[in-house]
Amino acid sequence: MKPVDQIAPEGARLAPRARALWFGPVDRPLFGWLHVPEDGRARGGVLLTPTLGIEEVNARYAYRRIADRLAESGFAVLRFDYEGTGDSAGDGDEPGRVGAWLGSIRTALELVRSLELGRTSVVGLRMGATLAAEIVGSGPAVIDDLVLWDPCASGRSFLREQSALWKFARGAESASDGSIETPGLVYSKDTVTDLSECVIASGRGQMAERVLVLMRAGRAGDRRMNERLAMPHAVRRDIEGQEELVHVQPDAAKVPDETVTIIVEWLADAVASAPTRSIDADVVGRSCAVRVTSDGATIEERSVSLGPLGLFGIMTTPLACGEDGGGADAAMVGQLPTVFFSNAGVIDHVGPARLWVQLSRLWAEAGFRSLRFDLSGLGDSPVRAGHPGLEVLSPDGLEDMAEVLHAVLAGDPTNAVLVGLCSGALYALEEGMARAVRGVCAINPILTLNLPEPAVDQASDPGTDVGRREVTGGMKGWVRKMPAYDLINRVVQRLPSSAWWIINRVAVETPPAQRLGQVVDAQVNVLVIAGTDEGRWLRGGESRTFRRLEDTGRFRMEVIPGLEHTLFEWRTREIAAAILTEHVIGKFGSSSRRD
Repeated sequence: MKPVDQIAPEGARLAPRARALWFGPVDRPLFGWLHVPEDGRARGGVLLTPTLGIEEVNARYAYRRIADRLAESGFAVLRFDYEGTGDSAGDGDEPGRVGAWLGSIRTALELVRSLELGRTSVVGLRMGATLAAEIVGSGPAVIDDLVLWDPCASGRSFLREQSALWKFARGAESASDGSIETPGLVYSKDTVTDLSECVIASGRGQMAERVLVLMRAGRAGDRRMNERLAMPHAVRRDIEGQEELVHVQPDAAKVPDETVTIIVEWLADAVASAPTRSIDADVVGRSCAVRVTSDGATIEERSVSLGPLGLFGIMTTPLACGEDGGGADAAMVGQLPTVFFSNAGVIDHVGPARLWVQLSRLWAEAGFRSLRFDLSGLGDSPVRAGHPGLEVLSPDGLEDMAEVLHAVLAGDPTNAVLVGLCSGALYALEEGMARAVRGVCAINPILTLNLPEPAVDQASDPGTDVGRREVTGGMKGWVRKMPAYDLINRVVQRLPSSAWWIINRVAVETPPAQRLGQVVDAQVNVLVIAGTDEGRWLRGGESRTFRRLEDTGRFRMEVIPGLEHTLFEWRTREIAAAILTEHVIGKFGSSSRRD
């Protein structure tokens, strides 16, 4: 298998109907996916405008599904990330966010129009619908078809709802500076003001030649918005399943297939007799400079396809380690370990609240190359044959990790640092020990979970022991079968440390501390970051073992009080990010092969 610098760009390895791309301003490139029919010809173009915050995380797979369905129906479809979100350039805390998001929609719409496919349509979900309405809501119709999918009446109503949900879940208090925190996103005072001014009812234009309004069944909706959308050319349909899409935790989100079908059929009806036109595949790029540092260095990102299955990833490289590996500092950079970021459950390669993107670009300034990637069946990676998608603890996870390491570091798969959260941390610890990599950064690993075994040995890498589960291992079988297991689990959390020693010997297959010791004993440098509850599960009753691990100089554990498990809370996430940065740069930011 070829090393990563020789791997074909993503578009050459995945199904031809989906291609990763960067487009827009050279200094502020946007990232997206262009889905096209298999024959490269389409009857029209569709732009999908995403919602914001945790709703956008929940809806990513639904947008991938609808884009594929529309491509099968003869459309070229662009789904993308706003500036400062997802894989696009920029940071979420910069000023002028709402203007940047509206500008991103205009740029994306220009790209769809540039394909010259005849009919142009926009589908917006929640705040994506509200922002899209800002673009097309005044003056003559600028698009042919507009789908407002469960639209927010205003940015104010969206922020009020998201803030209330976060306060209920976390007990957070309102900020004194006028900012608003929601799951995974903090809106500054200026952004709150600007977003509040986005109101669907404020427009007076036609919006589009045809408008489809999809509202939740049984919900009357905002009066002024209803009046605005009561147009002769607008059709309103009631839909089900929105709560299960946007008002749940990401790993519980369900794609509302009936709604997807309604959208696809409504759009397809308008192009049923339209001629197909060839799509210019070279209008966009597969790599770009996402940041220029203060000293003028360039940080580049490019999409790659990894392993036999073609797992999707984005490689971040400092200028010194560019496409051809050249540059004055290439020798030094090449000796630094490559950092690998994997999924956190169904949270894809961008990481929790975009943390993997931020760390990739920050650490590139220190000379590190990094890869953030999706495991099979998650994010933008293909699903293995015969397996369902969206599996949080997939039996194929370790095989995926092995294939990615071999694809990127075929010559020396040990020169790696693996970073993971929750289930991603389990995979990182397992693969880190098996490969004796240089380091593992495990955030909130739950080592009392059992990773499922693969049904058959599908390993393509001869060095992979598919089926091994050495670091992770949950409660003993007789405990898991108890009727009140969940209640017992909650009671155990509150027991004193002295009682945990007994629990670890009676109810747990192997104490978590001993499992971490296996990784450390494999000469792997391990950093564990945990919240209060997760730390209690790891440390309880095992102080002596942890002291031994710390004495090796290869183990460090940091417990952050109140750390939210998925890192969607801003304050504790920033603490975790600072610890990760200090540890990785401090431990591995030199040309030394081993610490």
